[in-house]
Amino acid sequence: MMTPRAVFDVAVRVIGLLVIIASLLYLVSALILFFNPHFPRAAPAMHYLITGVAGLLFGWFLLRGAPFIVRIAYGRDKDSDATPKA
Repeated sequence: MMTPRAVFDVAVRVIGLLVIIASLLYLVSALILFFNPHFPRAAPAMHYLITGVAGLLFGWFLLRGAPFIVRIAYGRDKDSDATPKA
């Protein structure tokens, strides 16, 4: 049985994976606009590139478990205390 903390951790990681997938699509769009900049109503390729890189960084943070976000939601884990057990 999964604890609510573990379910939240998995949900954060899934959202991180979705953010990375969306960021990769932004990076592909940036490549397309770099090689063919004549789309009439498209934003400049640099906008897609910056959004893609920022999304990759944020998605990577979430995929690693985002311990800061989990700590805010559920507090410090009792098993991760720095005091050694005898």
